[in-house]
Amino acid sequence: MMIQCTKALLEKLGIKGDELVTPEGHEHFPNSFMAWHANFVSINRRKAIILMNNETRYPVVIYRPVKKDFSNARGLIIEAITEVLRIEGVSQTIINAYIHKAGEISFSKTANRSMVAKLNNTVREIEFMSEYLNEDTKIQKYISLLAGRQIQKINDSDEYGYPVEKMLNCLGTVYELDNDKCIPVLDHERYQLKIQIDLGSHDVWRRVTVPSTFSFRHLHNIIQTVFDWKNYHLHEFTVDMEGNKPIKIIMDDHPETLEFLDHGEFDILQERFVSLEEIFSKHNKVMYEYDFGDSWYHHITLEKTERSHDFRATYLDGNGERPPEDVGGLFGYEEYLEVIVNENDPRNKEMMIWAESQKERKLNSEQINNRLTRVFHKYYYSPHFI
Repeated sequence: MMIQCTKALLEKLGIKGDELVTPEGHEHFPNSFMAWHANFVSINRRKAIILMNNETRYPVVIYRPVKKDFSNARGLIIEAITEVLRIEGVSQTIINAYIHKAGEISFSKTANRSMVAKLNNTVREIEFMSEYLNEDTKIQKYISLLAGRQIQKINDSDEYGYPVEKMLNCLGTVYELDNDKCIPVLDHERYQLKIQIDLGSHDVWRRVTVPSTFSFRHLHNIIQTVFDWKNYHLHEFTVDMEGNKPIKIIMDDHPETLEFLDHGEFDILQERFVSLEEIFSKHNKVMYEYDFGDSWYHHITLEKTERSHDFRATYLDGNGERPPEDVGGLFGYEEYLEVIVNENDPRNKEMMIWAESQKERKLNSEQINNRLTRVFHKYYYSPHFI
């Protein structure tokens, strides 16, 4: 595997000129796929190594490396690429085959101005997404999922596409070339979850399947989508821990959320950095609260685990219509139900008109699943993203 380094990174690695190999020979596929350009930069006054695959422009970020990391740079780079591909749902067999095919890491100078310009653009994108850099983790897996889904000019022939899509295609092609057979590039664990709103006698629920490496930010957006909530309000996840403090998984980009949390009573995690597998591998129930005024509690139950070759969330089935947004909690919901069925109630007509913009739209499974494809592209918190 060729790591083509900027001068700043070479100096940090302590690699001398006579230790460098020539950058030539990695201009075309498949060799270009075995090469990465890399830079050593400062983001938010923190140091980072940013790698960009030459063929696909897929990025990998190593954040806040310390002195010992530079002496073990080869091992750390392999670990980072492996971990990020795993989070993308790539088969471990495919990952191992790629690492084996790429071979032992060697270092060179950058190839040309064109590749350096692409690397600089990748750095700027990471800087733009810097709020998704986890201060507590060296390998930044979720920022790769974001940056890898930004449309790019992939090569000099004006080809545009998503780095992640080209990365997956190249992984499959290289494996097939070396093994004379084709296997699914994606092979990962996924969870079947039942999400039920706590509405007393009203049976309102949705069932979905979700890749285990999705984060709780992904799950929040999935819940908003399948119930057609408007994403107007604050939310949080809670995990009860028998004999230990409960875990609060918070949206974290709203200071109001942090201000009222009791760090002595709860272990606090940030939803954009916590994978589903970190929680559901140990617990089969999680509570999701949406709208701290109306307090809509959603019971999330892990029903089963399965293997999948499809890296996306899927809506399976459901029952019941969720309450209108801002109806006033469970008491207001009961009152609303009484009014809309009573044409003689003087509030009936006004309530029906109001509810048109607040209640759940009638969407079929195909429409819901189409909206679920936006979970990645709308990872940032924004009201009414669907």
